[in-house]
Amino acid sequence: MEYTLVNETATNAMRLQSIGNVLGTPASKIKKGDILMWNFGSKGEVLEIVKETPKTITIKEKQVGASYVGERKMTKSRLVCILK
Repeated sequence: MEYTLVNETATNAMRLQSIGNVLGTPASKIKKGDILMWNFGSKGEVLEIVKETPKTITIKEKQVGASYVGERKMTKSRLVCILK
């Protein structure tokens, strides 16, 4: 799995702590099975899309390498790092 480092002026650039500027994707494009990367390289696998409204999306996410499963609510315009 990999991510793309970009210049901070690039379109859809977002900054992850301890990683740097990476290419972000709007949260509205998240789908089941995606692996998301957060600050400090933490990764979570999307288990399901729990709820979707016109402006927000709620996902159930399992931390990779741990047993924690939780829900995360965010706006659809929020940039997230989806690993390819």
